[in-house]
Amino acid sequence: MKISQRSPGYSLAVPLLHRISVAEAMHRGVLTVPLTAPLATVARMMVQYRVHCVVALGESRDEHQASGRLWGLISDLDLARIAASERIDDRTAGGSAATDVVTVEPSDSVHQAAILMAEHGVSHLIVVDPASDRPVGVISTLDVAAVLAGVRPSSLNGAYHVAQLMTTNVLTVGPATPLKEVAQLLAEHGISGLPVVEDGRLLGIVSEADILAKERGPARKRGRLAKWLRRPVKQADLDRLTARTAGEAMSSPAITIESWRSAADAAALLLDRDVERLPVLEDGKLVGIVTRADLVQAFSRSDTEIEHDIREDVVLRTFWVPDGEIEIEVRDGEVTLLGTVDSELLVELLPEAIQRVPGVVVVHSELHARPVVDEGKRFERMALR
Repeated sequence: MKISQRSPGYSLAVPLLHRISVAEAMHRGVLTVPLTAPLATVARMMVQYRVHCVVALGESRDEHQASGRLWGLISDLDLARIAASERIDDRTAGGSAATDVVTVEPSDSVHQAAILMAEHGVSHLIVVDPASDRPVGVISTLDVAAVLAGVRPSSLNGAYHVAQLMTTNVLTVGPATPLKEVAQLLAEHGISGLPVVEDGRLLGIVSEADILAKERGPARKRGRLAKWLRRPVKQADLDRLTARTAGEAMSSPAITIESWRSAADAAALLLDRDVERLPVLEDGKLVGIVTRADLVQAFSRSDTEIEHDIREDVVLRTFWVPDGEIEIEVRDGEVTLLGTVDSELLVELLPEAIQRVPGVVVVHSELHARPVVDEGKRFERMALR
C-alpha cells in the first residue's frame, strides 16, 4: 500500500518551510534493492553509501527493465528494531520493508513534507515523479531540520536540471496589457514571447507568432475558384484577429515544466511540442523561463563543466556510484567511461543517462559488471527519475 496525500492546513509559524520545495531540499536518486536481497546486504549498503534508508523494489515482469514496482522502504530505525530482537541474516529486504510508503511530489513544499512525517510518524518520505509515479529522491527529517536552520543545499554550477538553466528574472505582462505594448516589449528586449500572469498565476504565453497572426489577417485562397476553395475561419483565429490585449491574443494553456526536471526533459518537450520557450513552475507558480537558446548555450559548455555534471548529478547523486570507481574522460564533448560496476544494469543505464547531460556529443563505454560471487551479495543500484 502506498500513501500519497497533500495536507491542506498550513501554519504561519514556519514560513521558510512554505517557500522551499521538496525538490530543493531532497536527496536526489534512490538507492534500491530487490525483495530477495538479504537484510545484511541492506545494512552494508547503508554504511557504504551513508544513507538512512533503502527502497525495496518488487519484481519486474521484464528482467531487463530498469525498474520494478515500488514495494517498501527500509530505514536505519527499522534495521535497528529488527536487529534488537533477531538475527538480520535470516531476513530479506522484502520481509523487512515497511509497505505503507508515504510519498510527496517534488513541487510540494517542505512544510507539506513535514506535516506528513509528523502525521505518519516516519523520518523519510519517498519523492515521486507525478507523471510516472517513479521514485526520484528521498527527503528526511534531517533535510527539514537543515531548511529550518537556514542551511540550503549547495547549488551546483551545472546545467543538468532546469533550475540551473532557467532565467529567473522573467519579464511578464498582465492579461489587460495592450497588444501594442506587448510588441514594444518583445522588440526592446529581443525576446520572442512573454508569459501572461495574473495574481501570480500563469495564464498563457503571448508570442511573436500571435502578433504576426494578427498582422497577416485572415488567409484566403485567391483565384477564380476561390469561393469554392474557401474554408470557414476558426473561432480561435477570429479571436486573435480582433485581439487588443495580451489576454485575448495569448496561447493558453501554456506548455510548462517544473524546475526539478532535467535539461533533457526540457529539450524533449521543446521539440515535441514545437515551442521556443517553457515557463518554469514551482508549486504552481512561475519562477523562471527556459528557452531553446538556454539549452544550446548549455551544450556549448567546456569539458570541465560537462565532467562536473556527469560526476555529481549522474554518477554520484543518481546512481550512487562512489567517487573513484569509474574513470571519466571528456574531450570535445566525447565521454569515455572506464571501470567496473555492480551490475549489467548499471553498464547499460549509466551511458544512457550520461548521454542526456547537456554538451555530451557521444559516450564511449568500457564499463564491465563485477562478477557475482553469490546471490547474497547481489544487489542493484538503479536511478529512477
